[in-house]
Amino acid sequence: MLISIQQPEFFPWLGFFNKVSQVEKIVLLDSVQFKKRYFENRNKIRTPQDWCWVRVPVKVKGRYTQLIRDVDIDDDQNWRRKMAESIRQNYAKAPYWKDGGDELCEIVMANHSTRLVEFNVQVISFLMRRFELVRPMVMASDLGVGSMGSQLILDICKAVGASAYLSGRDGRDYLEAKAFARADVQLFFQEFSHPTYEQFHAGNFLPAMSAIDALFNLGAIRAADMIATAGSKSPQTIT
Repeated sequence: MLISIQQPEFFPWLGFFNKVSQVEKIVLLDSVQFKKRYFENRNKIRTPQDWCWVRVPVKVKGRYTQLIRDVDIDDDQNWRRKMAESIRQNYAKAPYWKDGGDELCEIVMANHSTRLVEFNVQVISFLMRRFELVRPMVMASDLGVGSMGSQLILDICKAVGASAYLSGRDGRDYLEAKAFARADVQLFFQEFSHPTYEQFHAGNFLPAMSAIDALFNLGAIRAADMIATAGSKSPQTIT
C-alpha cells in the first residue's frame, strides 16, 4: 500500500491533491508543531487585480509550541462571513462557480468547529469529493506515534501497514533512505510541475493558488484530470 503523509493544510493547492491522486491512503500529519504564517490556516486565492490571503484566525498567544491538532479557532472575530464573501466576490462569476461554490460557502458559514484541523478536514474532504479522489484518511494523532523527523515518517508507515511512501521532493533532504529500505518500505518522491490554465481574471497566470481556483476556472472534471497528470513519482535510489 502506497501512502502519503501531509499536513492538513487550509484550502490546499494543486500539489497537495496531485499527491493524493497517486496514493491509496492519506495520513494527515496533525501531530507536529503548528507554524505561524504558513499554510495551516491561510492560503491564496485569485482576485481581479492579483491575489489575496483567505485565513482562519487562530489562538496563538502563549501557545508557541502547540501541535496542529490543538490549535483553536479564534471566534472572537467574525471571520466566517468575511471568508465566504471573499470567495464569492472573487469567484462567483467564474465559469464553473456552479461546481460547488455555494456548497463551499455554506461549509464555511455553517461550520461550528472550534479546532482548526476539523475545519481544514471539512474543506479538504469537500475538494476531494469534487475531484473524485476517494481515499481513506487517517489522523496521525490517532496512531500513537511519538518520534520525530525521518523516524516519525517511517513509524507512521509501519503503523498503517504501508509498503511504500510518497514524499514531497523536499523529503530528499531529510529522509533516511537506508532506514526505509531496512524496514521494507519503498520510498518515492513526488515530481510535480505546476500546470497553467486559463484564469478568468485578466492578467498573467498566477500559480500556487488554492485548488478552488482551478475548480472554479476549469470545472471539477477538467481540474481533476489536470491534477492527475501534473505530477508523477520517482523511486529513491540507495547509494
